[in-house]
Amino acid sequence: MKEPYGKLPLPKMTPYLLSLMKNGKVFDLGTVRSEDMPLWSGHPPFRVLPYKWHGETEDVTPPGTLYNDMVITCMHAGTHVDAFNHIGEIQGGGTIILGEGVDAEKTREWWGCNWMDGSKFHPIILRAVILDILNYKGGEDTGGQVTLPRKYGITAEDIRGCLDSQNIEIKPNVPTAFLIRTGMIKYFHNKTDNYGGNAAGPNLEAEKYMASIGGVLTGSDTVSYEQMIVGEHTVHRWMMQNGILMNEVLDLEEICKAGVTEGVYIALPLKIKGTSGSLIDPIVIT
Repeated sequence: MKEPYGKLPLPKMTPYLLSLMKNGKVFDLGTVRSEDMPLWSGHPPFRVLPYKWHGETEDVTPPGTLYNDMVITCMHAGTHVDAFNHIGEIQGGGTIILGEGVDAEKTREWWGCNWMDGSKFHPIILRAVILDILNYKGGEDTGGQVTLPRKYGITAEDIRGCLDSQNIEIKPNVPTAFLIRTGMIKYFHNKTDNYGGNAAGPNLEAEKYMASIGGVLTGSDTVSYEQMIVGEHTVHRWMMQNGILMNEVLDLEEICKAGVTEGVYIALPLKIKGTSGSLIDPIVIT
């Protein structure tokens, strides 16, 4: 039996979650991955390579044929969830620690990281709260698309105000996925350099507030999630050390256009040993 992953509870479709699904409509929050998709500068290129083309293998008996491929990717290409081993923190003397004070060097294996890697993930089923911060705050043209201002720090007051404007009830005892729309995903679809690490995102105050009202997973439509000013990953580090999962590169355009603010979030991470996260294609059911 799997153990809880950080604050993430073991998957269970509770009566309360069932009550959130009123019409059975499914919203796909995942993005299409391709060689020309925007990636954070620290990630390797994404490649799909034909391994065997139709007619090139004897392992299929004619008249049948087979096509097989090989994908080269990190676990942070397109929509994904970070594992708790993804971000560390340098201490005095140069030691790097992960969550729970684990020495990062002691987790290194030839096959990857042995601590809180992707193989520890379990299915994710949570209450979903969609925070359309772009609609609540208003946006500006940031290079051809209307988004929140570049590098804007979403505050706890912004989160509270958006929840109130959307008439969303705060339920601190219900494990919740808070999903934030900034508008930046439009640059991902346009495959432009404007989809980068200088997008708006929650500051540490906002992240702590969401955690205090039931947030066990938070995410957004940007490549770096948090307000990224100098790259210290302040919010990332706090989340990793406090067991809060993170989603990045969520496509929230359709669900926000439909005016949906609440539902059931479901994601099935890939259980791959040694990894620093997982590609996902999450859905919200309403």
